[in-house]
Amino acid sequence: MGVRINKARYLWGSIGSPEELGEVRMAAMRRFLTDFTQSFARGRYRPDALPDLGFVNDEFDLALCSHLLFTYSEHLTLDFHVTAIEEMCRVADEARVFTLLNYDGEPSPLLVPVVKELRAQGYETKVRPVPY
Repeated sequence: MGVRINKARYLWGSIGSPEELGEVRMAAMRRFLTDFTQSFARGRYRPDALPDLGFVNDEFDLALCSHLLFTYSEHLTLDFHVTAIEEMCRVADEARVFTLLNYDGEPSPLLVPVVKELRAQGYETKVRPVPY
């Protein structure tokens, strides 16, 4: 629904329409569910949730958070964002957050304060444009 409303804000290159985007997302979900069903018992997936992760320090090279932080800025506090990113940095050498836009496709009002707080704590931060 949000895609159709904000259609003009999307880059329609390799995916040509909201309908095709829906198909791509459904195919990805089906692939994930197939893998999850086969791999959960082998320990490939572990249930956990930000802002507190049950992993040891530096367990991973990379921590990714997609479409949670900044997307739901009106529901998640500044403190939650900072604590969640700190936790991602605790468990991984590098943390990446995508997207930095809120649910309406606008830059999150929390981005600048989060970056400011993380930099004040000595974290290196970069905002990089992506073709999405």
